[in-house]
Amino acid sequence: MSYSEPGPSSRVDDDKDDNFKRTGSFRKILSGTASGSSQLNTSIKMIDRPTVTPNNSEFAIYLREYSILSEYKLMQKQNIGGVYVIPSAQNPYNWFGVLFVRQGMYKAAVFRFTIILPDTFPDSGCPKVVFQTKVFHPLIHNETGELNVAAGFPEWKKSNRVLELVQFITKVFNEVDPNMPAFNDEAANLFQNDKEEYFKRSQKCVREALDHVYDPPDTEDAHYIRFSKWDPEIHEPIKQQIYEETKTPKKLDDAPTGSSWVEPGTFKPLSKDPFAS
Repeated sequence: MSYSEPGPSSRVDDDKDDNFKRTGSFRKILSGTASGSSQLNTSIKMIDRPTVTPNNSEFAIYLREYSILSEYKLMQKQNIGGVYVIPSAQNPYNWFGVLFVRQGMYKAAVFRFTIILPDTFPDSGCPKVVFQTKVFHPLIHNETGELNVAAGFPEWKKSNRVLELVQFITKVFNEVDPNMPAFNDEAANLFQNDKEEYFKRSQKCVREALDHVYDPPDTEDAHYIRFSKWDPEIHEPIKQQIYEETKTPKKLDDAPTGSSWVEPGTFKPLSKDPFAS
């Protein structure tokens, strides 16, 4: 499963008036500065990792949101199998996630989680990961559902990405590492001393998670990831369309065409004049 999240894609438009208009959680309109350049242009240049000065708190909020948006755009370009993540429509600091475990003791599980970014993101503080699904795992607190993120990121640096955090989440389920500091001592002890019992407990939470996949959400957020049961009238035409697209051979006319010229004995492109006699 490629890493492409449900929900609208993000795009930045810079019109002639240098105004920025966006619907949803990133709705902002930035006016121009006295120097003649818009704050939008400045933020785009700094979107990868903006530097915020303490005496510009209002602009800092805009830059933080743009930084979060850049994290999401980066996530969309990656290929992380078995996970969907999307920022909340109401609060960009909260991200909804669903993990489909494909291997290991938790295979076939569908776990819901939330990533909570600190108010100072990305300048300081480690994001928090909380599972809504009950999960029996050494790194997950049995009562709160919080993942011990510090096991993978002892010190969260500004260079760290949310993408890396999502990769860590998938890793801890594919292969349990007993050497990581535990949040659930009972699970850690069972994994070390009684793997058969640990497997039973892990399978129990897998079954319980699957039983609640279709539960109604406890939020009205438009970006909350929802699942619906199979409806032949709705889903069968889509399924057939996908099958037809995969079966249809690609036409030769659709292949990219072009020409290039290389002087014999060299690898330099366009080194030979194509119109030379």
